[in-house]
Amino acid sequence: MIKRAGYEAAARGINMNLVSWKLDEVESTAREMNAKKHNYTRHFRGDPVIEAGNIRFGLEMRTVGADGGAAIHLLGDVADQEIELIAFDCLRVNPHYHYGPRNKNERIFLDTTLVPDSLEWVLDQFKGDKLPNMIERAGYPSIAASLDTELVAHKVRELESTIKSMAADAPKSIAAATQR
Repeated sequence: MIKRAGYEAAARGINMNLVSWKLDEVESTAREMNAKKHNYTRHFRGDPVIEAGNIRFGLEMRTVGADGGAAIHLLGDVADQEIELIAFDCLRVNPHYHYGPRNKNERIFLDTTLVPDSLEWVLDQFKGDKLPNMIERAGYPSIAASLDTELVAHKVRELESTIKSMAADAPKSIAAATQR
């Protein structure tokens, strides 16, 4: 992956025995941190919000330090309270998404060597009917089970045109995130 990212000299200089030994230490530290600390994320809801039955898509263009790009907040109601089920941060430098940002906050970073356009990747997940499984993994199986998939498919077309229009209108530093 390092070679593929354009750092061939660095890749040749890696001592795999040392990396293997240090990975055990990294894993142990990560497990300990996970057991002791929980990192929860709360995002802005987004504007506009596109209704799709029992879920909503909140859209925004975000700036995070020197990074930025489109964000899609998948919202639903739990115990009469709107909850962000999944957050998709299609950022230029560090694209990622969160399963259950206010629940378990499992953050998954996208490998930009494999996924050069994170916004297109997210839209492909929606179009490929992956959303019910993703919502279930986020910890909301009853919401996933009651999705109106036909309505969601229809609303994804509206979501796509809206977020791409927002990206086109965004300042150059943010819009670059969606044009990789």
